[in-house]
Amino acid sequence: MKVGDERGLSLVELMISLAIGSLITAGVVQLYTANSATYSLVMGQSRMQESARFALAFISRDVQRAGHRGCFSSNTQLHWTIANPANLPYEFDLRFGVAGYNGSVGGAWSPNLNPIPAANQGFVPNTGINKGAIVTGTDVLTVRSIVQQATENRLAVAMPTSREDIQIIGPSAQVADLAFNNGDLALIHDCEKATIFHVTGINASTAPTYQIQHSTDPIDSWRNNFLTLAVMNTFGTAAVVSGIETHTYFIAPGTGQNNRGNAPLALWRKSGTSVPIALVEGIEDLQVLFGVSTTNDRTPNQYVPANLVADWQAVTVVRVTVIANTIDDVGASTTDGLIRRAFSQTIMLRN
Repeated sequence: MKVGDERGLSLVELMISLAIGSLITAGVVQLYTANSATYSLVMGQSRMQESARFALAFISRDVQRAGHRGCFSSNTQLHWTIANPANLPYEFDLRFGVAGYNGSVGGAWSPNLNPIPAANQGFVPNTGINKGAIVTGTDVLTVRSIVQQATENRLAVAMPTSREDIQIIGPSAQVADLAFNNGDLALIHDCEKATIFHVTGINASTAPTYQIQHSTDPIDSWRNNFLTLAVMNTFGTAAVVSGIETHTYFIAPGTGQNNRGNAPLALWRKSGTSVPIALVEGIEDLQVLFGVSTTNDRTPNQYVPANLVADWQAVTVVRVTVIANTIDDVGASTTDGLIRRAFSQTIMLRN
């Protein structure tokens, strides 16, 4: 080859090459951007469905247990040792299995939220709910039952007069396994009667056999007003002492951040005497309807919001609707870029 025949690319060839390369690069970038947006959308939708599934699973599990009081569940003649049942602490008021509060867009709830302990209140101080953080227009749901244990706290000996200390056989030598603590309210029950009483002492010296005291104490309005636990007859060795659990669900800002730096709304739950925790992020609304039965077959005749429930004992079905979102901005045609969807479940009360 002669030296004179060697030459590089001409300016025209170079410009054509750059143009073709730019087109290919732009196509690759566009493909990557489209794939990334599709991935974010699919992941957001999956997360939204997962959040809704978890939220409904939590609520459904508790609602199905609502009102459970062992073999006494179908009986409504519940008793208590305090002077006035209205003074039962919210965390231990087992008179009703479910209770609800219907939220309006204007920011009020009916019935009002006064019975629910505020953030600086609670049976254990400072374990209540920051009611000011609850999203307006959303409902609040409370469900109550006894704590279900693999091994129940059955009486070790019968109570001749139902006034003496209760002797139970606990599931283990650990007081924590009793499902109630000293100072809590608990339920003693068999198949014909049940009484809410205040536990004033736990003697664990012979564990797993425990002595449960229920002495009278005038300090607080919810303390034992009298010692008799059985209104009729006495409690025998078939009786059980159970802890009481109360779960309150509500919607409030969560503790995390999305890809815009905002705190996504979340489903919260306050359980017993513990502080509230955020259960599931991405749940922005909770709406509850109660199926009320006016007949003896427990078939709901109508579904009504909480403010129209005249008798909570007549509630046999709870219909729960949650609105879940993708949490992160996925480029949807909304002001915040979120996709939303409503999920519903109808749950029958078993007790």
